[in-house]
Amino acid sequence: MSMVSIAFAANDAESLERVNKHGARKVMLKYLLTINSFTDQRLSNLILKCFQTLTNTTQGINWITVQQNYDILKKTDMYKFDLTADKLYGSYWELNIESTITDPKSKQTRKLLNTYRELGFKLEELKVYFNHVQIDNIPYASSSSPGFADQDAQVNMRQFPVSTRKNSGLIHAEKTKLEQAIFKVPLGKQVIVLDFTNDRIPGGSFLYGGTGQEESICYNSDVYRALLDFKYKKFSGGFMIPEYGVLYIKNVTFFHPQQQRLERKIDAIATSCYDSTKKDGLYLLPAKPIENIRKKIRTLIRAAQANSDGNGSNTYLLLGSMGTSANKNDITKIALLFAEELQSPLNRHLRTQQRHTFEQVWLVTTNEENANIFHQCFKHVIDNDTSRSEPEKTA
Repeated sequence: MSMVSIAFAANDAESLERVNKHGARKVMLKYLLTINSFTDQRLSNLILKCFQTLTNTTQGINWITVQQNYDILKKTDMYKFDLTADKLYGSYWELNIESTITDPKSKQTRKLLNTYRELGFKLEELKVYFNHVQIDNIPYASSSSPGFADQDAQVNMRQFPVSTRKNSGLIHAEKTKLEQAIFKVPLGKQVIVLDFTNDRIPGGSFLYGGTGQEESICYNSDVYRALLDFKYKKFSGGFMIPEYGVLYIKNVTFFHPQQQRLERKIDAIATSCYDSTKKDGLYLLPAKPIENIRKKIRTLIRAAQANSDGNGSNTYLLLGSMGTSANKNDITKIALLFAEELQSPLNRHLRTQQRHTFEQVWLVTTNEENANIFHQCFKHVIDNDTSRSEPEKTA
């Protein structure tokens, strides 16, 4: 329903700002056109039902008009127009713009990107997961299925079925910045990091020198290039994060915040949360958002499980306070959702929980109150050893 709601959103000023300016509508139109080309009657009927519910009509979808609208939108970039007065589509203009509003930190990061990621990310390193059901079906999908592009995860999930994994699953609260916590994970371990991301704009306020967690991650890694590669390689010049899903990025290079010669390879899961202030988010705030957020968190965990190395016995999953700062979501409710999902049953015969698919799960925050909330929500399983993480390697 969320794909249809963005693709066929109204054309009033609010909707145009929300779904057109950064290209979310064109992304969803492209996906719908692709799905329609599969001649899958079940999917076609589902899309039609969602469309009729959204528009309160019994009419069908005019796919010729849909194609025409997409063809118009793919030629423009209204975000580019805001910054350069040129609305014509042009790939990767964000990496070259010399506007006076571009922050010095952003310019410095772009130099690193041109050094480390001149060619960008490979398509197989950029994964789009719309929901947890899509991930659960990976082991059973045909590699010849239309749109299937997750062969590496499929091979691993077949060799190491998620339900049979039985790792320590230790829960640990780490009171530090995320970009520092990454370098505290022991060397030789796989690190998967939650990157809380703006669901409309690649990198959020990165170009303007924003100071949020998302921007900080972009300043200290090549995640910004990955988000732009989603925009230009996957989404035809638009951008979005699925309402119940995530963008998974493999082989991110993360630079030490104080010593850029030190770097670490990690995976990142870019996801978003509803904007409780109703000022910015791509998706309209539902009457009862908590269960939708649960679906998002479930997809996040499944994505990490699907992309763990081997059976996950060397995988560290680093999570944080998702959507609780600018978006004003309740930290206690978010922490409870993480606790409930990570402690939900995995295999009743083995008496394992979802957390046991990882070696460790870190709850990373700099806020003492948030750390206390994490401890309370995970009180039965959290590790109280404050020396659990290793000192940073500086030489």
